[in-house]
Amino acid sequence: MNPKQARAELLLLLAALFWGLAFVPQKIAMEHIEPLAFNAWRFFLGGLLLIPIVYWLSSRRDVQPGEQDGTPVNHRWRKCLPGGAVLGFWLFLGAALQQVSLLYTTAGRAGFITGFYLLLVPVIGLSLGHKTNRWTWGGVALALMGLYWLADFSEEAQLIGDLMVFASAFVFAIQVLSADYLVHRYDALRLAAIQFLVCGLLSALASLMVEQPTVQAAWDAAWPIAYMMIFSTAIAFTFQLLGQRNAAPSHATVIMSLESVFAVAAGWLFLNEMLSGRELIGCGLMLAGMFVSHFGNHQGTHH
Repeated sequence: MNPKQARAELLLLLAALFWGLAFVPQKIAMEHIEPLAFNAWRFFLGGLLLIPIVYWLSSRRDVQPGEQDGTPVNHRWRKCLPGGAVLGFWLFLGAALQQVSLLYTTAGRAGFITGFYLLLVPVIGLSLGHKTNRWTWGGVALALMGLYWLADFSEEAQLIGDLMVFASAFVFAIQVLSADYLVHRYDALRLAAIQFLVCGLLSALASLMVEQPTVQAAWDAAWPIAYMMIFSTAIAFTFQLLGQRNAAPSHATVIMSLESVFAVAAGWLFLNEMLSGRELIGCGLMLAGMFVSHFGNHQGTHH
């Protein structure tokens, strides 16, 4: 492995770590602030933070390709706006479902079920004419078995939470496929910044309609918001984007799927969330499903 590839894979590993750990502040924040208000703050501030990073990276020639797959990439903000707004809508929907679910289920479970989007991407891609193979279906079957083991049908509230996370994984898969199409035509970091700002605005509007947001609540949840906007939004996304330029695609997806493992470890370490034997089997089957699917396919997707 050359040094450039090793550095790229380290950046991806750090992005997966930051995203996995994020379920802890996301869970803690729910004690102080309502879900949509939390998303409004974290994404809007994260988007603002990304703007100077966009200009800094734009000044570096090595990360500013002129075209991808022979298609010229458009770097103008105005041209990136419609695509970024579409991504922002999907992110708003997925993040809202995921954040509300944390009122009902644990951080570790939510992190693991969210990882299911990696498997849903090739499955939903079929409807768009993307090709897949039996490895994908084997991986999906394993992961669904894992999901069944993970689900606790005796606890209604937790089951509602788990189902909401599962729905968010579907939305994130659609968002990934949309991003996959757009990043070959528009500047990825500009798309990301617009996506976060739009998601933040939509979350703020939704919060004003259905919640009672207060500045005091945001202040009480200041450190979770700070972690999310800095590490989970601005830094992790930038690392992922830079990492995917030079990492082997099959390695990239396997590294990204470790987010689920980091989420469970963080839930255990910081929130004293214990997994039963049945839940551990479920997590193991889901992780095996992700590995089977992506080792078989040798192709990556992104968050």
